[in-house]
Amino acid sequence: MISKFNIIKLFVLSFLLSVNGSLLAQGSSSEHDIVSRFRPGVMWFYTGLKPAIPEKVRKYDRLIFDVVYNDWIGKELKPFKVSPFSIGFNSNLMFDIPLSKGNRVSLGTGLAYGFYHVRTNEFFTRNSIEKSTDMESDIKQYGIEKSVFNINSFSLPLELRFRGRNWKHLKLHLGAKFSYQFRASTQLVSNFEGIENKQETIGFYDLNPINVSSHIRMGIRNWAIFASYSFLPVFKNSASIELKPLQLGVSISLF
Repeated sequence: MISKFNIIKLFVLSFLLSVNGSLLAQGSSSEHDIVSRFRPGVMWFYTGLKPAIPEKVRKYDRLIFDVVYNDWIGKELKPFKVSPFSIGFNSNLMFDIPLSKGNRVSLGTGLAYGFYHVRTNEFFTRNSIEKSTDMESDIKQYGIEKSVFNINSFSLPLELRFRGRNWKHLKLHLGAKFSYQFRASTQLVSNFEGIENKQETIGFYDLNPINVSSHIRMGIRNWAIFASYSFLPVFKNSASIELKPLQLGVSISLF
């Protein structure tokens, strides 16, 4: 008598062999370049239980993560003065819309979420009368060890994408983002007689909820160098300090 356990093992083994046979049949195709050209990123070798459809137009860069160094620039501020630990990220869920044969030129659009994080030697002061925001320098003289500034945002990106012919293609993305900014906050960390104290303040009187930025990605296949610049300042009051965010980093396309 065959036990139920052995029957289950035989069923699982036969299922795995059938799936493996399907993939091996796909890999043994004379046109082996077709096998991988539709699957960018970490899903490059996955097609499910059926081979890829040769006639299907290949699509790329539909799920992108940008890991970035955050900075800012303004009338009173120069770039690359903030901490190197000012690391944030963007996550982009995109549609890739082919514009040419072979999808060498396409449009990218979708929805993005961004987390802008800056560690600096300055801290923000809020003026409740003028509804403005200013910045104090040299936090050490106030007994503050760390000053952090954060902004969250949702964006509608639009990109014009160019890429090479082969599967290890060169690519270039030129794009813009229309962003809604929310939950801006500051955090001050001080240490008195070995006791750490954290003070977080959420919100600004004059946070600009809307921003517009341009960005570029340039790289190979699913890796790229990323850069972004915001055209509008973080604070909209003319009496406030001018801050225009900058981002530099790397992008990886997972699908």
